[in-house]
This record gives sequence, structure tokens and C-alpha cells, in this order.
Amino acid sequence: MNNTDNEVPLDKVLSSFLTDEEVHDVTLLANDGTKVEANRFVLSIRSPVFRRMFLGNFSESNKPEVTVGFGGSIMQDIVEYIHTDSCSSLVGKKRKACNENETELWNQAKEHTEKLVGLSTAATYYNLPSLVQKIEKSISKSLESTPSLSLALLAACHKAGPSVPAELAEPAWLLVRTKDDALMSSKAIACVDATLVEKILKDDQMMVHEYNLVLFLVQWFQINPKNRKSIAKELGCNIKLEKINPSLLSDTVASSGLFMSDQIHEAYKNQALHAEQAHSVPFQGSRYFHVWKKSRNTVTGLDESGVNTDTLVCAPIENGIHQWTVKLLKDGDRYPGVVLGIVCTQTSVEDESQLGHRKVGWGLDAVGKSYENGKRKKTKRRGIQAGTEVTLTLNLNPSNEGNGTLNISWENNNGNRNGSHNVVDNLCDHLKSHPGGFLPAVSTLDGARVQFVKMRKLQED
Repeated sequence: MNNTDNEVPLDKVLSSFLTDEEVHDVTLLANDGTKVEANRFVLSIRSPVFRRMFLGNFSESNKPEVTVGFGGSIMQDIVEYIHTDSCSSLVGKKRKACNENETELWNQAKEHTEKLVGLSTAATYYNLPSLVQKIEKSISKSLESTPSLSLALLAACHKAGPSVPAELAEPAWLLVRTKDDALMSSKAIACVDATLVEKILKDDQMMVHEYNLVLFLVQWFQINPKNRKSIAKELGCNIKLEKINPSLLSDTVASSGLFMSDQIHEAYKNQALHAEQAHSVPFQGSRYFHVWKKSRNTVTGLDESGVNTDTLVCAPIENGIHQWTVKLLKDGDRYPGVVLGIVCTQTSVEDESQLGHRKVGWGLDAVGKSYENGKRKKTKRRGIQAGTEVTLTLNLNPSNEGNGTLNISWENNNGNRNGSHNVVDNLCDHLKSHPGGFLPAVSTLDGARVQFVKMRKLQED
């Protein structure tokens, strides 16, 4: 009859080897002088590195004491994990909220994070992937509750060098790139050296506002202004100042002392160029900026159904050659969508008046039909597509061949240019009986939208 009353499970046997001095047959001498007792066989069956060391043809196989390249607390954790599948560093220290303030608690969490980074390096060296995974899980949990530890983790990984698994820092990078509280903690910034600051400022995946990178750099500089100012100025060149609100550039950024006036002026210049190119903001010689009268903006049109006729706010055109450009942003839901042209200043433009109808001005619609003060003119249809820029030229020189003409030209998205299309002649005769000049005008139907782009005078009378 088998007696199993005193039989010990295998996991208990292994864990008992951790504290049973009778089975200890090797001493691991840590780089800080700490001695950790262990059993060669148990270390060998869990770690391929220890297996080669103790069962291979290495000098350590017969030595009672073996020197290792890690600290005592790290090696104690490694040995404990090999025997028990856990260790004290994975558990961490429980918070004593009643007896410790937030700074003390944060410092403890930082020290624990740094130790986990060191333990991860050792676990990778001794080929203990399950321990590395548990460390990563423990660190991710800590960062979820305390995002400000992200910088401390990055600093510890940076200090430890390439021996740290790259995956360990990934949760920290994600938070630093996306969360202000992960980047802006003064306690955490104190952990960071200049090399890591540069790496953060150069990171092309950064999603926090560029202004917060300025505040991050300023806080880092203020920890030691005397020794860090020249370094901080050099690091500031990695910040894209043109992405920062101009009012902040002239205030906080300029007063920080870390950016030259030339850098700030260059940012202003880039912002102006971006506004002109990306948003079609025309910078003109005159101080007055042209907008549509009803919309009081460069864009006119109705979001709902109906007819909207708008005129450009500008000086009436009575002579010379004038040219302006508009862009069809959106087609209307009703024929003809858009009519582009001019009105006489003496004409009353009512809300439901369509340009070219009922003697309200002259124009060309989006499908290529032109209207002369209420009369439709037969022309070859040449459609104007959404996204097209259209140029209108009003020539009021009486000596010109048409005795005052309005011409329209455009180039569709497919690159096909429709040349110059004559809409109306004899406008100079109209001025004689209706003095006061003309205004650029547009009619939009059922949701169509038109943007004013630019205007210039080509020739005086």
C-alpha cells in the first residue's frame, strides 16, 4: 500500500529549494557584492543560460561561487521567479495612503518601475520570456493608473540601453504621444536627460499639441537653468513653431528665452504662407479685403433650398480692365446651380432674384448658358464642375472691340481649358444710360457654394 500522506507536489518541491539551505550548491555573487544562494539543477531546468553555464563546458560548472552582472535585488527576484513563478518585484509595494503623501507614493512607484526595467533586462538575458511578459503586464497596469510614470519608464529604459526589450517602452510612448498628463508631469520631467528630451522632440508620431512640447522643454530647462539653457535652445530647434497659435508664439514662447526672434518670425512667415496656399486667403496690396456682401465672408451660398444672389463688396467698376477669380466649391441641387457675372449698381438685388433673370445683371451659368440682363443667349454648352476656379474679365475700355465686354474662362478638374467665353458686349453703352458702374455678382441655387479667390486691376482707362 502506497503511503502518500507525506507526498509533496512538484511545485512545492521546487519552491522549497528556494529556502532549503541543504540543497543550495552554488552562490551567485551580484555586482554589488550581494550573495544569493541557489540550486544549480533548478536554475538549469528553468533557464537555458544557466543550463549552459552549469551543465556545459564552462568554468562556472564546478565553481561554488559564480559572478553575475546584475545587482543583488535583481538576482534575488530572478532566483525567486525560477523557483515559484513569481517574485516580490511583480507584486510591488502596497500604498499607505494615510501615512504617505502623493510625492512619496509617486517616488515609490518610480523606483518600482525602474527596478522592473532592470529585472526585465535580466529576464531577457537569462531567457525567461514568461517573466518578461509579466513585467510588461505589471508596467502597463501601473501606467494606466499613473500616466505620469511614462516619462520615468522611458528614462529608465533609455538609461538601461538596448538590452531592454523594445516592447517594454511601447505603452509609455503611446501615452507620452497622446496624453498631456503623461508628458507634463514636473516630477517625471526631472527624470529625463537631454538625450531623451531630444528623442521626444524629434518623434514624428507625437500627437500632443506642439505648444505642449514647448512647455515640456521649458519645464526641463527650469530644473537647472544655469547649465541647461544653451542645450535647451539647441533642443528647441526640433519644435515646429509654425504649428503653434500666433498669440502663444508672441507670448509664452517668445518670453521663454529659448527661441530666437528669427525662429519666431520664420514661424509667422510659414503660417502666412500656409494660410494663403491651403485656405486660399488672398493677400492683397490694398488694406481692404473683399468679401461677399450678404455672407460677409469669402464664401457665399445657402445651405437650404432657394436662390441666393450676392455681390462682392468692392468699389464699383466704371472703367479700365478688371479681373477676378472665384471657385465653385459645391454644385447645387437645382438647375443651373450657379450663375457667375455682374450687376449694375443701380439694380436692386432681391433675395429671390437670379443673376441674368428679370433684367438682374449678366452672367454665365454652370452648364454654359449666358444671360444678358434678362435675355438668355444661345451658346455652346461648356459645363463648370465643382472644384473649378473661374476667371471673369470685365473690360470697360470704350476703345475695345466689343465696346465693353465680360469674358469668362475656366479649367475643369480634368485639365481641359475652355478658353475665354464672351458673355456680353456693349457694356459701355449701358453705363451711359445707367451710370454708377458694375459689381461682381453670383447666384447660387439650392446648396451651391462659391468662394472668392482674388481680384486685380489689369489696366486703367
